[in-house]
Amino acid sequence: MIKPLAIALLIAACSKDKGTPASDGKPSAPIDVGAVNALVPAPLKDKLTFEKREIHLDQGKHSPTFTVAAPKGWEQRSKMFGNLEGKFGEKFSVGVNCNGECKEKNWEQESDKSDFQPLAKGKISKDEKKPGQRTMISEIDLGGMHTTVIVRSWWTDGEKQYHFCRAELDDEIKDAAPAFEKACSNVTVVED
Repeated sequence: MIKPLAIALLIAACSKDKGTPASDGKPSAPIDVGAVNALVPAPLKDKLTFEKREIHLDQGKHSPTFTVAAPKGWEQRSKMFGNLEGKFGEKFSVGVNCNGECKEKNWEQESDKSDFQPLAKGKISKDEKKPGQRTMISEIDLGGMHTTVIVRSWWTDGEKQYHFCRAELDDEIKDAAPAFEKACSNVTVVED
């Protein structure tokens, strides 16, 4: 995983009112695990299944809960971070980022620095920008390994943080990138 992202998660101590959904965290439609699983290629269906899952982060004052279609059996190794890991080091992550101090910032620029500029060095197959969000798929070497990375960041102007969903896939499951992109496009966040 890219170091600035991990550092930003450690610093993320922002908070919202209890139980208030993040303004852009509401999915445009209910989380449809079946639609995500339908995008898993046939040769991978016995290795990769998605399930509706709540991922709770315990970060002191800031403890959001993400609801997402996540890979079944992938483990959250630390309650501080929303990182799920597969058997062979594949990763699926959700989280918040303040990129330093949690205060109002230009989140399009901040997410570009943290999430997208590092991936621009790779072979980009998708880079979609919409108001308040961006999605990128890139093939890049991470830690000496060829990796397909899917990242989606979303934000609301005036907020003190932005949210992200990210998947890092090895060559064995990279053909499931559309399923991970679909999962990342439909995440609900509730701030505690």
